[in-house]
Amino acid sequence: MDKNYLQKGLLDKLPPPPENKHGWPWTEETEPRIYGDLKYVPKISIVTPSYNQGEFIEQTIRSVLLQNYPNLEYIIIDGGSTDNTTEIIKKYDQWISYWVSEKDDGQSHAINKGTDNCTGEIFNWLNSDDYYFCDCFKNLAESFNQDDVYVVAGNYRFFDDSGESDDKLIDFRLRETLEETLAFVLINQPSTFFRLDKFKSIGKLNQKLSYVMDQDIWKKYLFRYGQDNIKVIDKELSNFRFHSKSKTFQFLFSSEYIGIFYSIAKKADMHRHTELMKKLYDNCNEENYEFSYQFSEEDKILARKVINYYFFLKAKNSFTAGKYDLLKECLKVIEVNYLQKKHKKKIYKLRIKTILIRYNLTFILKLFRRTMNFKSDRKFNTFINLIFKTHTIN
Repeated sequence: MDKNYLQKGLLDKLPPPPENKHGWPWTEETEPRIYGDLKYVPKISIVTPSYNQGEFIEQTIRSVLLQNYPNLEYIIIDGGSTDNTTEIIKKYDQWISYWVSEKDDGQSHAINKGTDNCTGEIFNWLNSDDYYFCDCFKNLAESFNQDDVYVVAGNYRFFDDSGESDDKLIDFRLRETLEETLAFVLINQPSTFFRLDKFKSIGKLNQKLSYVMDQDIWKKYLFRYGQDNIKVIDKELSNFRFHSKSKTFQFLFSSEYIGIFYSIAKKADMHRHTELMKKLYDNCNEENYEFSYQFSEEDKILARKVINYYFFLKAKNSFTAGKYDLLKECLKVIEVNYLQKKHKKKIYKLRIKTILIRYNLTFILKLFRRTMNFKSDRKFNTFINLIFKTHTIN
């Protein structure tokens, strides 16, 4: 460990902040002495992909450097910005391990280029409009304290520069089973850090994706390593900025994200599920994307569980939203034998409710909610059989 870091940080050495900029990471820094008691100081490699983000990138850079972390590798890959981005980068040149500004093929390509230059133990990328909390790297060093910790995931703050929406703290939680995590849990990318060797072992980011390359690599990680080696910490690690240039993000994100599930279902030979996806979402990004992971027979079983949980959630949401035709479509393709017992019961209940709605017996729903709190599987199954002897879902 560089003992100089424990005496004085970089705040007085870095270029002064712009006028009217105060607080972290402008006029405040992480206290260097907090690293003095650490027994393990892994080398942390951070890559910042950038293109024409001169309005924000200085805050990003300072939030990395002013961690005052004594074993840092910081890399910036700029795509040939035409604004003031490179001028800002040059101000901090002596504290940046490597940077380049040249035309590239987009964000994923930039991150891949940066990863190729990384030599650390711990890795993540930080977009040029986001920034870290002041104690982020200390939390990482403390959490990567065992060899069997492959990933550390924390929370992040979502904030809107325009003030049109309130700040939100987005926490991170794994689900009870791996298939549920794969189906339901999105990676909190700016607050999820990988051991670099494990990250590289699952391949590069998919350069055909513009919005969900992090979700793609996250699902590949889970298929390869599962979730047992992920340490979740209840700490705020990063700040995710929503601004005018990202207004189209949500729609395009959803379009690409659906394509991941479609490709997984296709690789697992789930024809009924893929046909319904194409009916609901048109091309499912099929021409531009493939989930590039070689499935074993065991992986195919896991994939079937994941896709059935995907439709399980869609069925629940369809009922809540009153989209009963969509609910019926989802119920037709769900293979309940791939669900846990408690979720099978929920599917059976949804089927019953669908029958009641179909035959205008919705008044029974209130009675159903009040009285059908089954104490045993036997009573529950008796009720199901009684309903299905009378009616079936066409």
